[in-house]
Amino acid sequence: MPVQDDGRPVVAGFDGSAESRLALRWAVEEARLRFLPLLVCHAWQWPYPRLSLAPETTEVVRRMGRRVLDSGLTMVRELAPRVRVRGQLVEGTPAAALVGLSGAAELIAIGPRGAGGPDELRIGSTVEVAAHAHCPVAVVRRSGHPRSGRVAIAVEDSGLDSPELGIAFEEARLRRAALLIICLCPENAHDTRQAAVRFNTDVAVWEEKYPTVEVESLIETRSHVEVLRHAADRSDLLVVADRERDDPLDPAIGPVCQVMLREAPCTVVVTPSQAWHPSPRWERLVRS
Repeated sequence: MPVQDDGRPVVAGFDGSAESRLALRWAVEEARLRFLPLLVCHAWQWPYPRLSLAPETTEVVRRMGRRVLDSGLTMVRELAPRVRVRGQLVEGTPAAALVGLSGAAELIAIGPRGAGGPDELRIGSTVEVAAHAHCPVAVVRRSGHPRSGRVAIAVEDSGLDSPELGIAFEEARLRRAALLIICLCPENAHDTRQAAVRFNTDVAVWEEKYPTVEVESLIETRSHVEVLRHAADRSDLLVVADRERDDPLDPAIGPVCQVMLREAPCTVVVTPSQAWHPSPRWERLVRS
């Protein structure tokens, strides 16, 4: 399948922490595989927003942020000299900066936690990015297990015609990995025959587009959290579409996805099911 650069970069949030360095490495590889540019973003802010600062003090903090960003850019150039990369220094919170960039991004890569603050506050920022971004968000982890060579995706029966399946197939193709597709039916459902027909029909369409991807498919009525935990233990990458939107102006990550962001041992890609406007790349995949 031909790859064309549509100008949308892979965006990596970088703060110099070990977690963000891991996410940056993942983003470099993603950009390299997709033949896309890479944008490294660092957000800086004074930790006490209500205090008035002298301009020279603000400039010192900004320069410190610039050093952090430059270290990330140096890391990218050493890892992949041929990847086109640029940096963006933003004043504000990391979550706000990344959400602001997400409308023009192919995807965003971040670590599960950043520098500074208690773990719960730091993972909260990650959830905020995943909940509000207008493109897929990869929360990158280094698994303690040997690489499985597997990508997994879990979708609810009502979401089988969504482009999330295309994301999972493309990630599997890029990595030459097997793909595990799980259809999440209502828990403890007794009759899944209609769901199985729809599921197999939709999966078959994507299998025709990606004939080189080895596919395993499952229909599950067990606890969704239990199913995804098991899939994450067996995979290098888990794709999850789990938005709950009672109010479209107030998007929220569903509880299952929140558990995966906190507990999954592998990298998790959260896809925005309703707010996402796919890039021409994804639209071509859906139409082809």
